[in-house]
Amino acid sequence: MAPLASWSFDGVLRHYQADVLDRVDVDGGEPLHIVAPPGSGKTLLGLLLAARRGRRTLVLAPTLTIRAQWMRAAAALAPDPARVSDDGEHPGDLTALTYQALSVLDRGMPLETIAADRWREELEADDRSPEAAAAWLEELRSNNSRAYVAGIARRSRAVRRRLVREDPGVLAAALHPRALALVERLVAAGVETIVLDECHHLLDHWALVVAALVSRLRADGRAPLVIGLTATLPSPDDAHEYDNYTALLGDVDYEVPVPAVVREGNLAPYRDLVLAVEPTAAEIAFLNGQAVGLDVLLRRTFGGDTGLAYLRETLLPDVDPPTSRDPLDPPPAAPEDAIDARLATAFSADFPAAEAAAAMLFAVAPDDPLTTRIPEVARRQPTTDEAVRLLSRFALDRVLPDAALGPLWHRIRRTLADFGYALTDRGVRRTRDPVDTMLASSRAKDIGAGDILARERAAIGDDALRALVVTDFARHGNTHGGLVGSAGALRTFDVVATHPGARGLRAVLVTGRETRVRTEDADVLVRELGRELAIPVASTPLADAPYVSAVHAPGAGAAAIVGAVSGLLQRGIVHVVVGTRGLLGEGWDCPAVNTLIDLTAVATASATQQLRGRTLRLDPAWPEKVAHNWTVTALLPATVPLDAAPDAARLRRKHAALWGLDHDDPSLVVRGLASAMTLEQRTALRDVEARRPTASVARINAALTVPERRTTHAQWRIGDDYDDHEAVSALVARRQGAPVFRTSVPAARRLGGALVGLGATALVGTALAFLGGAAWGLGVGAVLIAAAVWAGVPIAREWRRSREQSRDVGAATARIARVLWRALGEAGRVGTATGEPRVTTRVSGDGGQDVDVELVGASTADQRVAADALTELFGAVRAPRFLLEVGQGSGSGLVERLLRSAARGPSPRQYLAVPTAIGRRAADAERFAGAWRESVGACTLHAMDHPDRLGLIARARREGVEAAPSVRERWR
Repeated sequence: MAPLASWSFDGVLRHYQADVLDRVDVDGGEPLHIVAPPGSGKTLLGLLLAARRGRRTLVLAPTLTIRAQWMRAAAALAPDPARVSDDGEHPGDLTALTYQALSVLDRGMPLETIAADRWREELEADDRSPEAAAAWLEELRSNNSRAYVAGIARRSRAVRRRLVREDPGVLAAALHPRALALVERLVAAGVETIVLDECHHLLDHWALVVAALVSRLRADGRAPLVIGLTATLPSPDDAHEYDNYTALLGDVDYEVPVPAVVREGNLAPYRDLVLAVEPTAAEIAFLNGQAVGLDVLLRRTFGGDTGLAYLRETLLPDVDPPTSRDPLDPPPAAPEDAIDARLATAFSADFPAAEAAAAMLFAVAPDDPLTTRIPEVARRQPTTDEAVRLLSRFALDRVLPDAALGPLWHRIRRTLADFGYALTDRGVRRTRDPVDTMLASSRAKDIGAGDILARERAAIGDDALRALVVTDFARHGNTHGGLVGSAGALRTFDVVATHPGARGLRAVLVTGRETRVRTEDADVLVRELGRELAIPVASTPLADAPYVSAVHAPGAGAAAIVGAVSGLLQRGIVHVVVGTRGLLGEGWDCPAVNTLIDLTAVATASATQQLRGRTLRLDPAWPEKVAHNWTVTALLPATVPLDAAPDAARLRRKHAALWGLDHDDPSLVVRGLASAMTLEQRTALRDVEARRPTASVARINAALTVPERRTTHAQWRIGDDYDDHEAVSALVARRQGAPVFRTSVPAARRLGGALVGLGATALVGTALAFLGGAAWGLGVGAVLIAAAVWAGVPIAREWRRSREQSRDVGAATARIARVLWRALGEAGRVGTATGEPRVTTRVSGDGGQDVDVELVGASTADQRVAADALTELFGAVRAPRFLLEVGQGSGSGLVERLLRSAARGPSPRQYLAVPTAIGRRAADAERFAGAWRESVGACTLHAMDHPDRLGLIARARREGVEAAPSVRERWR
């Protein structure tokens, strides 16, 4: 009998566990890659998959704690628990080890030999003999060891990234002899199934070591099955590391969504919430100083002769005259026309640089004659990003080549560094942005944590509150500006300890090196910690902050203290724990935690989901537990002259992969920011980002609604059936009373007026024809009636569509969606165009509308393509190949003139970007425009392939759009 064939489970499987076992094939020869949230039973699932295959199994876990969980679960299934081992010296039928036990690399620089071989090969490729290459490397190591070590280290990193795809011999060369011996023992024991728990860690050398084991098993004639289990996928930001991961595990075979586990009652229901804060006065002063410093440098740089000359040269590049002129050619252009031609050439060659130069010229020299020739939309203040990039290009093109301008070069470099750009003689690159760092580490976030604690204790009481406040680190390593350096868990605890809203809550700070409590709580907490640790514990007030005391527990490591604090939190002796993500993130479990306050700057899906997993465990002491997961985000007020919102962008990335109840319609489970903020909040957030005059951070918090926990518990409908199906739709938010297009209202009015006039004309004609009593009256009347009908039909059709766009957003959006789906199908971008758009609208608290467009009957992949296209159509114009001008263009000249007259005055024209999926081919774009005219309304298609179109795209980019589109993912 196979070693694991007799293992059995007598309990009841959860729906999704049974579904995984039914769907996946353990004998198919391919790796199994399963994603399931914390608390969903991944351990049992992995063991049952291994038991189904029956072969000897190796389990690799990231920590000793998780390894112990596997040992307990395996012993419960095995007929003989003695056959389960955690000793690599003596493997069992199932052996559980940590990744670290297997991944001991050889020496301080384990890949030195391989890297040196690669370096010699590079030298030989440069026409050196093998002997000369080896001699050169040896000389470099002897005479310039720093350069040699740097070269080896650089090549070692490159080699490490590629080793997953190497042969077993090359892989083994990087391992320590002890690790090699362990691999050989596992091979000799007959291991053929490898279970990788929390496999998102397999991004670098752990992936290398597992690949070495798999390769060795295959070399021995085995067919190993690799089972990867994780709560979240790793970030693909590092392509090499992500390739190592996917080379081992391939695509995801099954994903268990968090809502399914909640619906089955195996995770606690939850709400995601957002609190917005403004930086403190000191931080705002620092940021204002940054902005003022940049403005002064820009005006001094570009307001001088050299800077102005550079701006003019950028906008008026030299155009080579023809070498000879044919007598039949038209005469040379007039000077004014020549300037326009050179401007067009500049915008055509490098649109962003020319636009930035035009805006800068208007800012520093508004009376310059050239400003009257640049497009009106470019006569404005440059954005911060435009100014920084223009400054860096000027520094490279004009300042660096001139030795006399050395001081200016260094001043520009320092200023650019303040805005997160490193300027070198190779160009400019993005680095850590101190403005971003300041917002991510703002002291206002710590104060916000205290505000949240006050709100939560008022809602559920001190006896029920169990809160976790998480930061990235104990103390920030960056001291830029003297404000950021104090950020971290220690500062957060100091703020919480003195916050009026948290007074009376017993709080503990836990980091890898320090444990702190409020001095007023020290007697109780020191005594209880001593009982948990079974050792003497003492405390000492801090000299510079006597209201806080340091806890001393000699002989107790960080893990023991975390365990003791977790026990006190579980019992209610402690109400709040403040700590770091590394210590209290993945792997830390305390079922009593019901409130998370996330102050971290991490925004990857893996880290964000793991952190939220800390609150989702079921609490036996509170069967109706509901978790609240708070994110605190810092936003710049309008008084700061910087157009930057990095923390808002981070907020969106954090929630991009998180499922939750829609705040406006709790019957929906959605992924994204709608699960954390109401529509009114999101609208207020966009206003702050866009720096609208009426925007304020206070408006975001004023729109914050926190349902009672019992209401949230009911809204999750625990125990109800579900389809476990995802749907993707486009979500377009509109302001109160906003039409589909800005052009709709004036067009409807002008066309309606024309219809009234034509109606009057028809009445006059009727009167002449039937009441005049003369032949001439009959003829004139007939002509008037015919003219009214001839002109009225196209005008009436356009009026009806414009009126619909003004008054019935849902119906008009559905028309647009049908045209878009058909165009995508004709362009071959979706598998089928048979789906029917379903449009639903709902009114937000401020009277605005949320328009949801879903392609019913299409696959999820096609839904995503269509939703992306619709959000691109309604979104901000960037650099499309085609622009669609709505409200202009018609088959009727009279209608065209009426529409153009309606577009004059306060109502600007409106331009939409033709979606990339349609605009790749001109024929597809033209068909799309034709279908638009037929079904939606008048439009003109503009190809962005000629300099004279640059004014259109500039205007389109500056005007913006009423809609704020996004893609919404729903689970049901």
